[in-house]
Formats: sequence, structure tokens, C-alpha cells
Amino acid sequence: MKKLNNKLVCIFKIKCGIIYNVKARLDILLTQRKIVDSRSQAESYIKLGKVFVDGVKRTKPGFFTNIDSEIKLLQEVQYVSRAGLKLESVAKIMKINFKDKVVLDVGSSTGGFTDYSLRNGAKKVIAVDVGTNQLHPKLRVNKKVKLHEKTDIRDFNTSQKIDLVVIDVSFISIKEILPSVTKLSNKDTLIIAMVKPQFEAGRNGTNNGVVKNNSYRRKILQEFENWCRINNLYIKNKRDSGVKGSKGNQERFYILKVLNK
Repeated sequence: MKKLNNKLVCIFKIKCGIIYNVKARLDILLTQRKIVDSRSQAESYIKLGKVFVDGVKRTKPGFFTNIDSEIKLLQEVQYVSRAGLKLESVAKIMKINFKDKVVLDVGSSTGGFTDYSLRNGAKKVIAVDVGTNQLHPKLRVNKKVKLHEKTDIRDFNTSQKIDLVVIDVSFISIKEILPSVTKLSNKDTLIIAMVKPQFEAGRNGTNNGVVKNNSYRRKILQEFENWCRINNLYIKNKRDSGVKGSKGNQERFYILKVLNK
């Protein structure tokens, strides 16, 4: 018997009144066993190749396996969202120091960047997002987090001296919000901006939300870099994220500094 709806759980056989060979979706099993916090988190780790079933790597969330299978998650730190893994993939290589820093998280959403910042010693995180009820519950109660919901960064102001800015915005060009970020920065502030080509490309520049043409992606990133130079932003470093977006987009991190501050 197979249950065909959004809560697809198991396949089983019945013979002589005995149920055997019970199977369930891998993403659901990970969640039910409390190996991860949520099904979306399970999906991310599975797609990233972090989940092994009976010693075999499985990369499809919908993979059906016996409910008594041995499942291992090869990920030391579990962030509240995929964004934490993206930042982790570049932060140490790019030598970004979060220890004792005041961090402004622009587009905080579930809080992946906030989570990474705190785990790596941030003194305080100011989380700003236009949405509401998105930040993970464990971060909402963290005294080091100051949350500003329903807040557009372009309307935000603070007297707090900002050491680091981390940016992860969607459905808007990052160029639309960077001028406001620079106003909140000082001469020593580092801006860690994750540029998403899919939101810089325009309506006709993607295929189902994905920038698949590498030459077009390079063109988008070059245009962003030119824009930075024109707008007094020094590109200190840049590196592609080691973790792709959920649809497969290759995003890039930039470390920026404001000139003439």
C-alpha cells in the first residue's frame, strides 16, 4: 500500500495479518528520529550528500528505506538553515573573524547566517528581515539576538557600531539594498554579501529560477563588481559558495569595504 499525498510516509505489505517490510521516506525518517529539526533541513542535508543509509550515501529526500535502517548524518554542526552551511563553506577560507563582533544580518529569514555568527563567537547579532515569524525559535530567545521583523533594511537605522554585515536577500537585486548597508557601515566594517545571480538576472534571465549558462553568470557577476567600484565599494575577497542554492544556483560571496568613510 502506498499513501499518495503530501504526507507520503510508508510502503508496507500485509501477509497473514503480519505487517513487514515497512518503508518510509528518508527525509521523514530523519525528522521523526530527531536527527534534524525539520523536514526542510533533512532535505538540504540529503541533497548535500551528508546522509548515509546502511553505509550508502543517499541524495534523494524521497528515497524509501526500511524504517529500521541505520541512518547517519555526517555533519558536525547542524545550522537552523542551509544558509549556515553556505557561510561555513567560505568563512574560514576567507578568514572572516566573528569573535566578539557585532553583526548585522540583512535578510535574516530562518537565521542561518545568525546561527553561524553566534556559533563562531559573535558578541551580538542584529537580525533584520521584511518577513515575520521566520527566525528559528532557538534564535528568537537568544539574548545575543536583536530581532527587527517587518523591517526593510532601507528603512532601518541604528546607533550601534557594526563590525560585520552579512547579507542574504532574495527576490531583489542586492544592488538595491547595498547603498543602505553602506550608510550603516564605518571605515572598519566588513560586508559579507552573498550575491545570487538568479535575482540579478531579471525575469528573462533564468530557466525555472536557475541561471544555467556559466558565461551569463560570469557576466552578471562582472556587472556587480563594476557596480561596486562605481559605488565606492572595495572588493577585498570573493569566493563561490561551496553549497549551491536549493534549486542548484551557484552563488558567490564577496567581502566588501566602504571606501572614503
